[in-house]
Amino acid sequence: MTKTMFLPLLLLLLSAAAASTSVSTECTVSTMDDYPVPVRREVYGDGRIFDISHRYTMDMPSWERKDGLGRFLWLPASMKNGSLANNSLMKLPTHSGTHVDAPGHMIDSYFDAGFDVDTLDLEVLNGPALLVDVPRDSNITAKVMESLKIPKEVRRVLFRTLNTDRRLMFKSEYDSSYVGFTTDGARWLVKNTGIKLVGVDFLSVACEDHLVSAHLEFFESREIILVEGLKLDDVPTGIYNVHCLPLRLLAKVMESLNIPKGVRRVLFRTLNTDRRLMFKKEFDSSYVGFTTDGARWLAKNTDIKLVGIDFLSAACYDHSVPAHLEFFEGREIILVEGLKLDNVPVGIFNVHCLPLRLLGSEGSPIRCILIK
Repeated sequence: MTKTMFLPLLLLLLSAAAASTSVSTECTVSTMDDYPVPVRREVYGDGRIFDISHRYTMDMPSWERKDGLGRFLWLPASMKNGSLANNSLMKLPTHSGTHVDAPGHMIDSYFDAGFDVDTLDLEVLNGPALLVDVPRDSNITAKVMESLKIPKEVRRVLFRTLNTDRRLMFKSEYDSSYVGFTTDGARWLVKNTGIKLVGVDFLSVACEDHLVSAHLEFFESREIILVEGLKLDDVPTGIYNVHCLPLRLLAKVMESLNIPKGVRRVLFRTLNTDRRLMFKKEFDSSYVGFTTDGARWLAKNTDIKLVGIDFLSAACYDHSVPAHLEFFEGREIILVEGLKLDNVPVGIFNVHCLPLRLLGSEGSPIRCILIK
């Protein structure tokens, strides 16, 4: 049985109060030769939301490699070659870029027992976090930890170090001189703070000379989650809400749902959930999805910008292309497919849904959660 110990993830910071940075993030589209040019952003909502995950690129650093990550994305199904849709294939080490570690990463008995990323506590991975600057002349030792004077009640801390100043995550060649926790620094954190989420700005939370021993200090209790490879440049220090998620219809029907104007995100639970289609190995083309007129009605008559569905396609099989085109034409509606909606009460939730930052890919795996 294959067990995944830690997955790439996408991570957002949402500030609890207005951030001091003022950045215009209005979504605009420029044109060149009549082709739209997408605007890529790091900051959203006038400095309220910071994306602190790294984009996946071929020349980003990879553990102990001199030439970077290399090719990780292929397009085996291409519309230019006659395929019905563009569909990429991704293959890369799970500890690439911004990622999370599970306890089984360096403790083999935990690996055998099944302590993988699916067992990580989503409450720890989402909530208020403190971003601090670490002194630039040292690894994160016990002395450094003590000097930071982090209050006991703080549960999530992101540590910005010399790694950010040196832009190590933007260099292809792996640099073993990165800053990280020493064994005594990790032990001090475990024994003297209430921190359960530790975030750092390079591929490893532990410095090279303390690689195994510092990790073991963090992993032993199985209570501390490590988030590595964060992009913390240009983010003011302070308190934020962090969201960190590792990887896991007919027009008449649409009208009958009476979804109020102003609702921007809707998750549609259908017969697919009752039939448990996402739990069956064989693809079933009789799944429920949007027809072309259903998609058109939604686009023209609602304010919905996120459509979630409980199978692999938002569009039903017989309307696969035209229904998707209705959604995509305005480039404003995002489709989230393959949701697991069984045993979730109907109602209003906060949805957190974060794709990987895959340059050149038309789709991405996600981890999606609902919070009451």
